[in-house]
Amino acid sequence: MKLVERYLLGQLIRPVLGVFLIVLVIILASFFSSHLAEAVVERFPLAVVFKLAALKVALYFDVLIPGAVFLGLLIGLGRLQAGYEITALASAGVGRASIIRPVLVVALIGLLLVAAVTHLFRPWAYATLYQLESEVAVEVDLERVEPGRFEIGDDQWMIFAEQRAGEVLTNVLVHQRLPTYRNILRAERLEQREMADGSIVLDFLGSVRFYRLDQNGDADLVNRTNALSVMLDPPAPVERERIRRALSFTRLLNAAGPLEWGEFQWRTVMPLSVVLLAFGALLLGRINPRHGKASKVVLGSVLVAVYFAALGSLSDQVDSGAIAIWPGLFWLPAVLVPVLILAMLVRWSGPGAPL
Repeated sequence: MKLVERYLLGQLIRPVLGVFLIVLVIILASFFSSHLAEAVVERFPLAVVFKLAALKVALYFDVLIPGAVFLGLLIGLGRLQAGYEITALASAGVGRASIIRPVLVVALIGLLLVAAVTHLFRPWAYATLYQLESEVAVEVDLERVEPGRFEIGDDQWMIFAEQRAGEVLTNVLVHQRLPTYRNILRAERLEQREMADGSIVLDFLGSVRFYRLDQNGDADLVNRTNALSVMLDPPAPVERERIRRALSFTRLLNAAGPLEWGEFQWRTVMPLSVVLLAFGALLLGRINPRHGKASKVVLGSVLVAVYFAALGSLSDQVDSGAIAIWPGLFWLPAVLVPVLILAMLVRWSGPGAPL
C-alpha cells in the first residue's frame, strides 16, 4: 500500500474506532445500570450480573460495527475535505482509486469482524445467555436467602430463615400463595436439590409442620412429619423462536424452517451490510469545506437508523411468514446495490476531485 493510502487508512480508521467506542460506552452504561439495579433487588451474584450485561452488549456488535463503519467513514472523509487534504491530493495527481482502496480495507476488516460475531460468537453467546437467564429466573433459590429477612422468590413464594449453616437454612418459615388458598410450612432445616431436568426440590427436615389457610385466614394443620419434599415446576423450555439464535451455522441450515432461515439470512446480511454502508459513506462523504460536515453526520445517523429499522422489519416479516423466505432479508441489499452502483457511475463519470 502506498504511503498516501496508509495515511488515509489511518485517518479513516480512527473515527470508526471512536464512534464504536463512544456508542459502546453508552450501551454499557445503560445495561450495567439496569442490571445492577436488578441485582440489588434480587440479590444476584455480581459476577452473573456482569456476565449477563457483557453478553447482551456484545450481541449488539453485529449492528454496532456496520453503523460505526458508516458514521466513522463519514466523519473521516469529512475531516479530510474540511482540511482541504482531498483537494491537495487531487492537485498532486492522486486518483480516485487511492481514496477507494483505504475505504475497501476498512470495509473488509469490518466484514470479517461481523462475520466472526454472527457465525461464531452469536450462537455461543445466546446459548450462554439462555443458561444464565434460566439460572437467575428460578422461582426459589436458597443461595439468595439472607437470614433474618423475609425473602420473596416470586409472587408465590416467601421464605424466612433465622440462620444459615452453609447451604442449609435453619428455623425456616415458608409461605406459598396460590389462587384459592395459601400454604405455610415450618421446619428446623431447609435444603435445596436440583434434579436432572432442572427442577428444584425443597427438603424440609426436622419437626415439619404443614398448614393450609383458606381465604378467610383459618389455618388447618395438614401434615406433621420429620421430612417433607416439595418439588417446584421445572424451568420452561426455551422457545424455538429464541433457541434458533443459539444454533450453529450447520444446524441452522439443516433445520430449514422459516425461523431458522430468517436467522441464517440475518447472519449473512449483517457482514454484507458493512460493505454496503461503507460505499454509502463514500458516496455521501462529499462535503463543502466551507459548510462543515455536521449536517452529513446527522443525515448519516438518520440513514443508518432507517437501514437497520428496515432490516429488522424484514426479519420480523420473514419470521412471521408475512413475506416469502426468499429473497427475505436480501430484499434490502438487492435494492441498495443497483442504487449505489448507479450513484457511483453518475458521481464519478466526469473529471474532478477523487470524491
